[in-house]
Amino acid sequence: MINGCATPHKSHGDSSMQRQTVLAICLLTVLAFSWSAATAHASSVNYTIRDGKVSVELSLQVYENATAIPIVSEKFTAAAAQNLSSAIERSLESKADNISISSLSGELRSGNDWINVSIRFDVTGVASQSGNLFNVNCSWVRFKVSDDLRLGNVSYNLIGGTYIKPMFEKYVDFAKAPLNETIQTVRYLTGQVDTEGPLAVESAGNMVLLDFSDILPPVANWEKAYDVTSSSTAWSYDLAPPEDLTMTVVPIEGTQFTAHAFYKYNATLSVAGLAQAQGDVIRIDVSSGLEPLLMFVMVLVTFIIAVGASWTYRSRRKQLPRRRK
Repeated sequence: MINGCATPHKSHGDSSMQRQTVLAICLLTVLAFSWSAATAHASSVNYTIRDGKVSVELSLQVYENATAIPIVSEKFTAAAAQNLSSAIERSLESKADNISISSLSGELRSGNDWINVSIRFDVTGVASQSGNLFNVNCSWVRFKVSDDLRLGNVSYNLIGGTYIKPMFEKYVDFAKAPLNETIQTVRYLTGQVDTEGPLAVESAGNMVLLDFSDILPPVANWEKAYDVTSSSTAWSYDLAPPEDLTMTVVPIEGTQFTAHAFYKYNATLSVAGLAQAQGDVIRIDVSSGLEPLLMFVMVLVTFIIAVGASWTYRSRRKQLPRRRK
């Protein structure tokens, strides 16, 4: 009773149930956010060596909320497929001689603040054989396509220059008139580190979807693993995000807003069987398998001869008369 008014009494059970409910809601929220963030940001670049060619599979996702992206869901066909194929092939030709691509396919899906692009094609003209070694030149994996490629009304390659740079550039001179009359501060970040506005604008403009020049180390320096189950060798490289920009604008009146752009991928190269990497050249042993068999037979015969000689020596020693003391 307070000031003549009774206050309702909450039981311990009710409080405990409320806490559990709040905790469950928070946990579900965190899990949902983590799942959607992983879905939006998980990109991969996969190269698979087989049958004298390299099959390439690109699964690329970009998030940006600086400018609204048109909503599209289409496959690469007709002129769009031909333009993409020609642009990739021109880029690869600058990396290696006699290289060509075929069997290109893919699709593009986009929303207001994201673009998902899947592209598949085969690369030929990069393999040669010397004796029992099959050599595959993979120096071209760092290719970059600079064309303004479009599908529908979406510019899906020059994403930075089309959708990110204009908004970041708009507030770079916030301290000057007329922006200083309405904007209090603008903060630019690269990752979690503060950066200058002009540098952020330049980085935003340079963001290109089909740019794999950040895969700097040769394949031999990637992380290597041999899978016994599938009998395959794989190299993987997980690089820092090529793009991770944030701009926070605080107006003198009203609510602050944040624009963010994020793009990250990892690279994997795999081949069936045992293989070695020397620089960017993958060396695969394509011998018939007789050499290891012959080596095994030689070792087995040597072992049998040694055992036989030992048995004969022991038998002869037993047959020698013992000396009397």
